[in-house]
Amino acid sequence: MTVAEKVAAANARVIEIMTKGRPVWTDVRPALEAVPGMEPNLILVPGPPIEPKDLPIPLKTAGLAKNVDEAWEMVLRGEIRIAPSQDYNCGNAASSVMSASMPVFVVEDKTNGGKGFCVPHPGSNPRVLRWGIYGEDVEENLRFIRGDYAAVLGEAVRNSGGIDLIRVLSKTAGMGDENHNRQPAASMALALELVPWLLDVDHPARDKVIKEIAANDRFFLHVMMAGVEAIMASAKQVPYSTVMAGMGGNGIEFGIQVAGTGNKWYTTKAPLIAGIFLKPTTTEADLLGYLGDSCVTEVWGLGGMSAIAGPAYLRMTGGTFKDAKERTEKARQVSLGEHSFAPIPWDDYRGFPVGVDIRKVVGLNILPISHGGSALKTGGQAGAGAAELPVEVFKKAVVGMVEDVKRREGEAE
Repeated sequence: MTVAEKVAAANARVIEIMTKGRPVWTDVRPALEAVPGMEPNLILVPGPPIEPKDLPIPLKTAGLAKNVDEAWEMVLRGEIRIAPSQDYNCGNAASSVMSASMPVFVVEDKTNGGKGFCVPHPGSNPRVLRWGIYGEDVEENLRFIRGDYAAVLGEAVRNSGGIDLIRVLSKTAGMGDENHNRQPAASMALALELVPWLLDVDHPARDKVIKEIAANDRFFLHVMMAGVEAIMASAKQVPYSTVMAGMGGNGIEFGIQVAGTGNKWYTTKAPLIAGIFLKPTTTEADLLGYLGDSCVTEVWGLGGMSAIAGPAYLRMTGGTFKDAKERTEKARQVSLGEHSFAPIPWDDYRGFPVGVDIRKVVGLNILPISHGGSALKTGGQAGAGAAELPVEVFKKAVVGMVEDVKRREGEAE
């Protein structure tokens, strides 16, 4: 086969993985038990690799909530290691981090065999570690999530035999979710699947857990992040593929991963998320760059890629229906596939695009738009909106793929 034929075959395989994958939520377990390669002294952080000294304040707070000074010295001495979440098939939204003792959603791709993981969404209270805020109230919520919440949810999910996330997304097609920054329909549908099993759990905190889930219209996001990571675990095993298989930001740098080169990151300065601010006194100077792994959902075609599915999010963040349609059309022009399980009624029942080809992004100079929440440099959520993905990461990825292909072809001779 020629190199072009190998690339085409590899891309076809990755699109098959992405469109035929069947993510099923199967368990809730401590990260040390569930995540391959997890270690007691390892903290997983969002986005591409970052030196500990460069961690922004929200990530320092989120990862080192107890005995901050002593723990930070341990990081600087190398006793606590920092690594990118997506290198371990994990996702951390906003300034969330993952340590060994934290409970994680476990999602299995029943088609391709991959597994993905994500910490639970902490709820609707704006004072959460997810946004780099810490206090006794935050610690109390963390204890609840690590204890009763994880125990009740885990038992219910295991007893259910697994909850099919494609079924949830199919039920909510046409209900206004773009499923990165807006997912009330998917969260409610997931809760409806889960509540019958929760009611069978004999635990004193059961009713509190049910109330927490019912009140959290973003509950689905973190489960779906684990689901996408499960699918990408297989996609990143396909050499020669030029399809984007990961992306995220650490507040300082933004990066993408490509299926053909696995966990290798291609990075540049993190863009700012433009949109609305929660407080009128907030300015652009207060913002961190793009922060979080939740945009991995967009690698699979959700969020900004399927903006037309959730035009209400555009209205909320200062955009229009036309903007929503244009964002999805941009994604279609640089993608190689389309999902069929969630047709969009007001878009001629088309599915949303999936499988961004880095060659198309560079060759056509069409940059996909990502949705996201913006973070304050000092911790907390600034607002929400969108960011154009920087072309530099795609150019670097193309160069990286060329080098990788040359190496593979040289080894084959």
